[in-house]
Amino acid sequence: MIFLRSTIVFFLLLVMQQGYSQSAEINLKFRYGNEVNPIGIDVEYILSADFSNSTERLVFLYDRMYPLQRSSDTVSNLQVKDRLGVFPLKLLPNDKLDGSGYLRWSALRAQDGPVTVSYFVPLAPPLALKSGPVKDLQAAGDGISGALGSFLLFPDQSKKININLHWILNNGQDAVCSQGVGKNISFQTSLDDLFEIQFLAGSLYAYANNKITAGFNMYGLGQEVNDELNTSADWYSKAYEIIRDSLNGSPTVPFYYFFRSYNGNPMSSGRAGSGSFLLYLPKKISMNDEDIRILSAHEMIHVFVSDLVDPDDLTDWYIEGIADYLSVKLLYDGHLIDVKKYLEEINGQAAVYYTNKLRSIPNQKIPETMWSGTNAWTTPYSRGAMYFADLEGKLKQHRAKVTVLSLVNVLNAMKKRGEKISSESWVNLLEKEVGAWALADYETMLSGKLLIPGDNAFGESFKRKPVKASFFDLGFDYPKSIKAGEHIKNLRANSPAAKAGLKEGDIINSDVDLFPLYKSYSKFLTIDVRRNGKIISIRYHPRSTSASAYKWIF
Repeated sequence: MIFLRSTIVFFLLLVMQQGYSQSAEINLKFRYGNEVNPIGIDVEYILSADFSNSTERLVFLYDRMYPLQRSSDTVSNLQVKDRLGVFPLKLLPNDKLDGSGYLRWSALRAQDGPVTVSYFVPLAPPLALKSGPVKDLQAAGDGISGALGSFLLFPDQSKKININLHWILNNGQDAVCSQGVGKNISFQTSLDDLFEIQFLAGSLYAYANNKITAGFNMYGLGQEVNDELNTSADWYSKAYEIIRDSLNGSPTVPFYYFFRSYNGNPMSSGRAGSGSFLLYLPKKISMNDEDIRILSAHEMIHVFVSDLVDPDDLTDWYIEGIADYLSVKLLYDGHLIDVKKYLEEINGQAAVYYTNKLRSIPNQKIPETMWSGTNAWTTPYSRGAMYFADLEGKLKQHRAKVTVLSLVNVLNAMKKRGEKISSESWVNLLEKEVGAWALADYETMLSGKLLIPGDNAFGESFKRKPVKASFFDLGFDYPKSIKAGEHIKNLRANSPAAKAGLKEGDIINSDVDLFPLYKSYSKFLTIDVRRNGKIISIRYHPRSTSASAYKWIF
């Protein structure tokens, strides 16, 4: 293609400057269905000749986007060439035992000289088949956003790769990613990190000081630029500074807050990466919404807190629990939310925990049950948050010299030194810095035994009290979320849903964000369904079977 040829000379100079190290010149251009709305990305890139030697055969990877599940957003018009001409690839069969999460194309011969690759990837559906991380390829405003792995088919590689990323955009459009700002940027990265790099390209909203990359920067697509948006950016900048300083982050390292808005799912969500996070903001929700602020703080904390690495992937209680716990604590301690909002959030976390039918499941069984029910996915989040609150209160009672925050920072420092941190690291830290009681409480949490943090768990001025509650229950087994177009199945005859008038086979007419209901002991659910050509509104209390529960008061 024309825009590929224009960069070949630049690419060869780049390779020479970098000592013939493994390099890729990646060229990206929107494809439009009309003059305004992009429908996907045309991708072309050149691999340097040393990606493989004369005996190796390249294997190209394409992220399956689990658990979002790719549907229409697949590679088409794939062409691959090297010095000998067509570079033949074979799509390998889907191996259910392959846990890599990638589709794989294997080269049928070894590479001979630089390899050129071109193909097209359309946008993902705005309503994903399943909930999952914010990294799919989506249009927002006049641009496109996601992670590079949402469209990049790229060779498997264990060594560092020199990347030159080049966007071909219209006048007035720009690009930014977690590696920097501009239509042309160069960086070195690993393959895993390359797929996770987040980006926005189009007519960007920008909150940055003359594109100085140190510190806080905010970029967005799809929201009308106004004073309210600038005010929200000021608040997020302050939140970033509080979180960064509390978690010993560096003020000279760039931090990117990305957001995108389009008519997708009703529930906002985010995904943190290295030095950045990407937020999906539904069109009707303001950046100044307090729940969006809490969610954003949660994702910011992910950027600064290192995850535990365990072979069985049983550490969501740590990484998600600490993000839930600190997202409200740090904002409250930093005077960015008031006591009313603080109580609303900690009691919301308590409601998610105490009304979850899986609250007592052992930690080792969470991976196999996390997507088995309506709010099953919240299990490690809320359990972890309650565990850290309980631990904080008991550290105060025992007059310990450490806090939850200081313990987390010890693990972060270990990771920065290149040490592997795991559940065992947490156990060793508790044993060294706290004592036997903390180890026993940790094992109690993992076993699934009910956690009941004390009065002081959320601050010395708060008191705990029991409340009447019931387990969250939609009254039907499918769908597990409320999405337009899906049918009600396995409706239980004596459930509150059935008693309110919901019928087996009813078609859901509009999406419903269930998360506010998870966070409440008393909110009612209103669900609009289509039946015999009519729209019927059903309202009921989505709960059944009493459950012991608590809340905190000031």
